[in-house]
Amino acid sequence: MKKWLDLTGRLENGMWNYGKPFPDISVQQVASLEADGYEGHAFQLHSLAGTYLETANHLFEGRETIGDISLDRLMLRAWVAQLPDKQPFEPITADELEAAVEAAGSGLAPGEALLIATGWDAYWNKPGYIETSPFFLPEAMDWIIDHDVGLLGLDITSIEDPRKPAAEMTLLQRYYAKDRLMMAPLVSLREAGQGPWNLAALPLHIPGVCAAPCRAVLFLP
Repeated sequence: MKKWLDLTGRLENGMWNYGKPFPDISVQQVASLEADGYEGHAFQLHSLAGTYLETANHLFEGRETIGDISLDRLMLRAWVAQLPDKQPFEPITADELEAAVEAAGSGLAPGEALLIATGWDAYWNKPGYIETSPFFLPEAMDWIIDHDVGLLGLDITSIEDPRKPAAEMTLLQRYYAKDRLMMAPLVSLREAGQGPWNLAALPLHIPGVCAAPCRAVLFLP
């Protein structure tokens, strides 16, 4: 097994994006060795660009923001639930989560991280990646909450059915009712086996924002 595994998707021009009101992601060279004597680039990003970490402040006013999170909640033990490959609009069920965690022999403890692998990262930057994403059934969110997962990681673009309007994102509201963390979308989870791993989930340190692009790495002791 690898000692290190990077779960972070690449940030680059022309990549997938959630659309308005978020701007397109842009990486542009603004200085060169030939013209300026050094290399330099300008980035146009937003809070949900690429792989990102998100807090309850995304939906609840006055809750913790990225700058409030202590490091012990960003560097923790993680288990991987290896689900069967998901097809467009295919739901994730509680029974699937239970079976995957049992197969891992998981000693998943309250507050630890659970990463959900569906194989959806194979569609990264392909048509329908966001619009036809798999999603959680309410029973699956019940399972996550009942097991007191502290950081939920996903290789899909949202836990909500992408056909629902934003105003109906009730699963996110239930998850964030307690100050839990979410990280998505991840890549390469199929390479992770079932764990346990140590997880480092390190967002850009930007005070006062609900989410930020994140570098997510699994590593063994």
